[in-house]
Amino acid sequence: MHGSVLQNKKYIAFAEESAVDVLTMDRLQQGIDEKDKRAGTYTRKDVDGQEKEFLLSWPSLTVEELKAMNSSKAGSYNTTGGLPYTAVVDPHTLAEMGNLRGAYALGALTDLVAQKRKELEKAHGKGVSRKTLKKVHEADAEVRELLAKGDLAKALAESAALQKKVAKEPAAVVELAGKTEALVLEGAGKKLDEIEAMIGRGEKAEAGKLLSPLTRALKGTSLEERALALVAQTKAE
Repeated sequence: MHGSVLQNKKYIAFAEESAVDVLTMDRLQQGIDEKDKRAGTYTRKDVDGQEKEFLLSWPSLTVEELKAMNSSKAGSYNTTGGLPYTAVVDPHTLAEMGNLRGAYALGALTDLVAQKRKELEKAHGKGVSRKTLKKVHEADAEVRELLAKGDLAKALAESAALQKKVAKEPAAVVELAGKTEALVLEGAGKKLDEIEAMIGRGEKAEAGKLLSPLTRALKGTSLEERALALVAQTKAE
């Protein structure tokens, strides 16, 4: 099952767009202790720099993560006592929609998932693809990097571009991109506070230079009116 289905390139491409796989495995620790090659592990640092034990057969999974999945709801679907058991689960309700018992060919799984996906899309609308989520996360990371560098105007421009790209995507994606926008606007609000303080100290020329690119970047946002009001203050006698 592992080699013929889960490691099959056709299934990997299919799952990338159509499924979120959750794996549970009985007696994992026993296999590790007995040095079963199917439960082989290796140690490396995770994204946070912490040393962790990963599984050779599932290189992106740690032993700790797989044990957590075993004790999650995922482990409750198989009530047959037989292995392997594959359940297709409704992500909205976590109810089982269908299953495959024992070993099976790749087509049996992809056909079942495709059928249930159509039912889900009919009931809930189109889902969110990993490709789209990846683009949003990458854009968010870029915006955060720009903010860290102090390039507020470019961060605003990148955030605005992201909002346009996701405008027709499902609500969950729009909401995710909205969090990026809120982060940038928070930074812009603080910058306007600093500029307003400069104007109060009589540093109108310096404030005007800072406001020029910022005002253009804030066009169409909730802070545009405030930025324009500050521009007027820099020009007032």
